[in-house]
Amino acid sequence: MLQLIKDKVLLKNILISGINISIILLVLNLLSLNLFICESAFVLISSIFLLLGMIIFNLHFKEIFKKLIKSKETTANKTLIGIILIIFSFVLLLVTKSQMIWFVSIPIMLSGLDIALQSINIKRKELQMLSVASFIYALFFIFVQTIPSLWYIIQQFSLTFTNTIGSIIGQPLLLGPSISGLWTLITFLIFSITVFFLTGMKRKILFIINKVGLLICWIIYIAIIGFADFEANSNIMDYHYILFILCFIPTFFYLSKVVINFETCQTPTFKRFNIKNVFKNGATWALVLLLISSVAITTFPATGKAEDEETHVLFYGQNMLGSWDVPEYGKYGRQSSGMFGLVPYYLSLSGYKTSIVVDNETKFMDMNFPSENSFAQYENLTETIRDNETDILNMTTQANNTITRLINFTDYTTIIDSQEITKEILDDVDVFVVINLNETFSTDEHNVIWNFVKNGGSLLVLGDHTDISGMQGSLNTLLKPAGISYRFDSALPIDSDFKWETCYHFMHNPVTNKLDKGSVSISVGASLDIGTGSFPMIIGRYGLSDKGDRLNSERAYLGDYEYNKGEQIGDVILAAGAYYGSGRVMVFGDTSSYQNSAISSSLPMLHGVFNWLSSSRAVTLEYAQVIIPIIMFLAAAIIYLKSKKDKITFAIFPIVLCIALVLSTFLNPILIEETEIKGNIIYIDSSHIERFNLQLSEGRSLSGFMLNMMRNDYLPIMMGKFSDEKMQNSDIVVFNAPTKKFSGSEVNSIIKYIEGGGIVILATGFDDKAASMPLLNEFGLDIEDIPLGPVPYVEEDPEFFQKAPRFVDSWPIEIQDKTGFKTEIFYSINISETQFVLMTLTRYDNETNPQYEDYTGGLLLISDSQFLLDENIESLYDYWPGNIQFLKNIIDELKDKEVLK
Repeated sequence: MLQLIKDKVLLKNILISGINISIILLVLNLLSLNLFICESAFVLISSIFLLLGMIIFNLHFKEIFKKLIKSKETTANKTLIGIILIIFSFVLLLVTKSQMIWFVSIPIMLSGLDIALQSINIKRKELQMLSVASFIYALFFIFVQTIPSLWYIIQQFSLTFTNTIGSIIGQPLLLGPSISGLWTLITFLIFSITVFFLTGMKRKILFIINKVGLLICWIIYIAIIGFADFEANSNIMDYHYILFILCFIPTFFYLSKVVINFETCQTPTFKRFNIKNVFKNGATWALVLLLISSVAITTFPATGKAEDEETHVLFYGQNMLGSWDVPEYGKYGRQSSGMFGLVPYYLSLSGYKTSIVVDNETKFMDMNFPSENSFAQYENLTETIRDNETDILNMTTQANNTITRLINFTDYTTIIDSQEITKEILDDVDVFVVINLNETFSTDEHNVIWNFVKNGGSLLVLGDHTDISGMQGSLNTLLKPAGISYRFDSALPIDSDFKWETCYHFMHNPVTNKLDKGSVSISVGASLDIGTGSFPMIIGRYGLSDKGDRLNSERAYLGDYEYNKGEQIGDVILAAGAYYGSGRVMVFGDTSSYQNSAISSSLPMLHGVFNWLSSSRAVTLEYAQVIIPIIMFLAAAIIYLKSKKDKITFAIFPIVLCIALVLSTFLNPILIEETEIKGNIIYIDSSHIERFNLQLSEGRSLSGFMLNMMRNDYLPIMMGKFSDEKMQNSDIVVFNAPTKKFSGSEVNSIIKYIEGGGIVILATGFDDKAASMPLLNEFGLDIEDIPLGPVPYVEEDPEFFQKAPRFVDSWPIEIQDKTGFKTEIFYSINISETQFVLMTLTRYDNETNPQYEDYTGGLLLISDSQFLLDENIESLYDYWPGNIQFLKNIIDELKDKEVLK
C-alpha cells in the first residue's frame, strides 16, 4: 500500500514537472514569435494566461495563506518574497513592450514560484532548472538583438543547413531560421544544456544522444517542409507545431535518465547579513559586472544629431527613377501624391538644411514642377474632373493645364546645379542621399563619395525591387565598399493578409529603438545581401525573397508573388547599415517609406535614420560596445562559478538583469532625443482606437484626407500615442470616430490646445459618439439619434451632385446653449423643409469671455464617422470632386476667419 502511494506521488510529480516544462518552453517560443505569424499583443496575452494557469496549477493557495497568517516570521517572509516576485514578473509583462524585459520576467516568476512553494515544504527541481534556462535564454536573446553578426551567423547557418538537407532529399530549400524552426530548436538546446551543467555534467553519452535526437527532429521537420505543397505562402508556418512537439521526445527522454539534485533558488535571508561578507563574496562582483555589461550593451551613446550644428542633407536628384513633385490641385487619384518632394520639406521643418544637386536646374524644375496657372483658376478645377481611371492618369501628366500648387518647393530646399559630384559640393554636407540610381557614378564621383564617407560623412541609399529601371547594377557598384548589395528579387511578407507589420523584426539599434511596426511603410522592394562589416537593421522575419523574372518586362521583372522551392523564405534583410572609416551607411531595399504618401506614418523612422546618420557614432564605439560587455559577461560567469563563498540566491541575477534593461530603457530616450518638427502640422490621432485603417494604401484609411491637407501646405503626421506636447506644436488635430473614451486629462489638454489657437476636427456619428461625449459636453454639442445616411442622395443624378459635398453615414448635430461658446453652422442640409446641421465650428465667445480676445481656435465637428475616409474623398482609383473642393473651402474659410494662420 505504501509503495502504491509512493508511486502515485511520483507519477503526480512527473506529470506536474512535465506540464511546467512544457508551459515554459511554449511561453518562450510564443514570446519569441517562433510558432506562427501574429501580432505581438496576442502572444503576450496568450503567454500571460499560460503563466497564470501554471501559477494556479502549482500553488496551494490555502497553505500559502496559512503560512502568511500563522507561521513564524522567517517562513512568512519566505512566502511573501515568493509572491512579490511573482506579482513583479506579471507587472513587467503587462506594462512593458520590450521583448528583452518579457524574457527576463520569466526566470523572476519561476524563482518566485519556487520560493513560495519552498515555504510550504514543496520542492520542484524543474522550476529551478527552468529558471536558470530561461535566464540564459534571455541573455541569448539580448546577444542576438544587440550583436548583428551573431544573428547573421545563425541566419547563414540555417540557410546553408537547409540547403544541404534540400540537396539530399532532392528538394531545393533555402530557409531562414524563423521558417526552418532553428529558433525553436535553440530554446530546447539551451534548456537541455542547462540541465547538463546543473546536474554536474554527468552521463555525457545521454547528453550527446539528446543533442543528436534534437538534430534528427530538426532534419525531419525540414524534410516535411521540403516535401509539403503550400497553397499560400503563410501556410508554411502551419507546420511549426510539429517541430515543437517532436523536440519534446529527446528532451523528456534525457530528463528521465538524469538525477536532479541541485539547488539554485535559496531564499534570501537577512539574519546574518554583513556588508563586509557581501563584498567579499565573488557572486556580488558577478552581479555588478552583469549590471554594468547589460546596461552597456543595450544603450546608445554618441547617437543623435548635434543640437548646436545644422545638419546638411544633400539629395542626388539626377539619374533616378522617381520624381520630386508634391501634391497639388489638378492631379487626382493614382500617383497624385507625387513621390519624394515632401521628404526635404519634412526634414527642413525638423531642423535640417536640405539641398538637391542636379545637372540642369531649369530642366529639373520643368520636369517636376511645370508652370502653373494662377490660383484664381482653381475655381474651375471641377470642370476638368472625370470619373474613370484613364482620365485620372491623364490628369497626372505635365500637359495638364489646371495645376494649382500651394507648396513652393524652393522655399524649403536649395537646388544646386552641377554636372558631377565633387569634393567641393560635399564639403559642407553631413548626409548624402541617393535614390533609385539608374546610371552609375563615374570613377571620380565614386571616389569622392567614399572619401566623404570615410572622413565622417554619411550615405543613405534607397532602391527598389527586381532591377527596375536598371538600378541594381548602379546601386551595387556604388555600395561595394560597404559590403551591401541588392538582390534581383522582390521581398514580400508571407502574412495571410499580405502585411509586413506582423513580419518585421527590428534589431536593437538607435534607428529602430523608438519605432513601432506601424512606423515602417515598406511595401514591395528588394531584399539585401550583406557582407563583412555590414549589419542588418530591419528584417523581414516572415518574408519571402521572390526571384525576379527577366521575361516579365511589362511588370518591372516582378516574380509570381508565390513561394517556389529554392527561393529564400524567412529572415530576409530589408534595411542594412555599415560603418566605413569614420562614416555611416544605411541602405533600404524599398523607397515606400520615403514617399510623400507614407511619411505621415513613417516620419518617426525617418527621424531615427537621419539622427543616426548625422551622429558621431563610429565603428570603434560599435565594436567596443560589443566586445567589452561580452568580456564582462564572461568574467561575471567565471567569478560566480569559481567563487568559494556562499552563492547569492539565483533569483537576484534576473532581477539585476531586469534593472539593467529598465535603466537602458530610460537612458536611451535621453541619449536619442526625439526630433521636434515645427510648421504647418496636422496630427491624426490613432490612440483612441479610431475607425480607420492605419494602412494608408488600403481602403477605409485617411490617406485621401491627408493628401488634400498636403495640397494646402499642411503636413499630416500620425499620432499613435496621445501627446499634449505634440498637439501644442501643431495647427490641427484630427480625431476620426474614436471608440476609446476621452479621459478627463485628455479633454483638459484638448481644451488647452484650443485655447491656444488650435483647431480640433472631430468626425463622429451617433453610433460612435459615446467615446467623444466628454469632449462634446464641454462645448455644448451632441449627436441626435436620427440616421440621415448618405446625403445628398446622389444616386438620382451623380454628375449633378459630384460638385457638392457628400456624406456617407450622417446624423444631425444638436447645438445646446452653453454660456461662453458660440457655434457656427458650417454645413447643413434641408430634408422635407427641415434643416439638419451636419458640420459646426464651436469657439469661445469673446464677448462673454474677454480673456479670449485674441483667441482663434475651435472645435470643428463633423457628424459622420465615414466622411473623412478615402472612399468619400479620394482613393487610388476614385475621388469625389465636391468633397475635395469642400475641404479646400473649409481650410480657406478657417483662414479667412483667422482660425488658422
